[in-house]
Amino acid sequence: MSKYRYFLTMGAICAAFLCHGLVIQKAYALAESTAQGGSNAQAVHALGEIGEDVNVGLITARNALNTHEAFYDKDANGSPIGPTHAFNYDFSGDGIAPVYHDTWMAGIVASRGGFSYPDDIGVAPGARLHCARVVNNSDSINFSWLNNALDELITGQNCRVIVTGFSLSLTPDGQSDWALLYDYYAYRYNVIFANAAGNDNTQISLFGDAYNGITTGGLDGVDEYNRVGVLSGSGPTSDGRIKPDIVAPSQNQTMPNSSANNSWYTWTTSGGHTSLSTPHTAGLAALLLGLADSTPDPCDSQDEVIRAVIVNSTFPNIADKSGNPTNPALWNKDKGYGRIDALRAYELLDSNRVFTGVNITEEKGWAFNTISPSHQHTYTIYAPKRHRLIATLTWDRRVEWTDALHPYLADLDLRIYEPNNTNAIFSKQAFGFDPSDNLIKCDYLLTASGQYTLKVVNNSASETPSYGLAFELLPTLPGDFDLDYIVDSNDLRRISEEWLQPAPASDVDLFKDNFINFRDFAIFAENWLITDPAYHQD
Repeated sequence: MSKYRYFLTMGAICAAFLCHGLVIQKAYALAESTAQGGSNAQAVHALGEIGEDVNVGLITARNALNTHEAFYDKDANGSPIGPTHAFNYDFSGDGIAPVYHDTWMAGIVASRGGFSYPDDIGVAPGARLHCARVVNNSDSINFSWLNNALDELITGQNCRVIVTGFSLSLTPDGQSDWALLYDYYAYRYNVIFANAAGNDNTQISLFGDAYNGITTGGLDGVDEYNRVGVLSGSGPTSDGRIKPDIVAPSQNQTMPNSSANNSWYTWTTSGGHTSLSTPHTAGLAALLLGLADSTPDPCDSQDEVIRAVIVNSTFPNIADKSGNPTNPALWNKDKGYGRIDALRAYELLDSNRVFTGVNITEEKGWAFNTISPSHQHTYTIYAPKRHRLIATLTWDRRVEWTDALHPYLADLDLRIYEPNNTNAIFSKQAFGFDPSDNLIKCDYLLTASGQYTLKVVNNSASETPSYGLAFELLPTLPGDFDLDYIVDSNDLRRISEEWLQPAPASDVDLFKDNFINFRDFAIFAENWLITDPAYHQD
């Protein structure tokens, strides 16, 4: 038996209730955390995708209040109608027990709003939420209870996404049976695990250390969720792997509460508690699976593809816990690769699947493939100079369950080559990844136009893994000649220096007529003082 820990500390929860009581909606309600400055799920809802009929499993210490109005469809007046879309299970033996924490998490994933809270819609309001209790009244958990819960949710209820609302006080090195169990179900049943970075501040919590999940940290509601909360677990894992992967909104959300079927609560406590950020990742995965279900290609629903797409599409310009800027192009121990962006992820998965041996001309795409030991797959992409090439490769750690759980990890690498250059400009080793990392992301500013080569290399002697690959080419701002992601006086100086000069192939030739004149200046003036928020830092 092992003691569990909520990702929201009981002290923080009690303090929030004592300070605020039953609070009304605030400017940053659930609706705002899913807006453009948050996880951006509202933009996907506007396209008609709500994760309809995708089953999401919630593994918790207690249960959600599944009779809350948030989990029902609404009539024309906003009143609940029909059956609930949330379901409870107990594997602890102590019965169904709805509590606020688990109801909050369920609401962030799948709330359909309330009579007086019509705009407090979850990330995937069309999803069905299955909540499994695995902790008893003595606050203990048994491995078999968790295993039975996962088995029922995944094989019995067809849950394709799993999100967890607590952690365990064990070494988070990815080698415990608990982490192996999560990786087993991800690998064996093609399930997306949204795992929390935890609230230990200085390290990743157990479950967040699993190889095959998406580990999410928490953002405060400061500056529209642009700063990591001080409690959010920082990486790397205790065995040196790069986690967290991403971050999502935590503070300032209005959620269904368990005190009554029409009770709502606004969480304003700062800290970046990951119980409230990780459901955003689970909801985003449900939205992407909803999209995948509408396409003829079965591979866009693979967990490796979904992971690669979510991580590749993050907003990278996120401050660390101290409010200091981070290098947007690199992984950071607090922010991972950045804040999730549901719209950009949706558009990336909705783009074309790409294949080896074909020249790729699209600006974004994804691949799913299986690679044999000691083989490599080559993708060629035409990319213009001054674009950013963003690419993410991920694969599952294989876990077999015979007499015990046995892990096997393929050694894959992502190598990127410039035109006419046999030396890789990006590789796993050169950019400081741990040998055991099974997610690799590149964000690289291109210095030449031409055919770029992406190679997926399998250095394993025996493993034959499947992998997901996602990529996107991002253009720079017109007129940003010095590539600081703002069009300002430094760029004006450059266009002045080349004024009325013949300029074949010059970056300043915005009109592309090989001459610098008023046509170029008109384009420049249209972009004056515009910034790219993803990469510009004050």
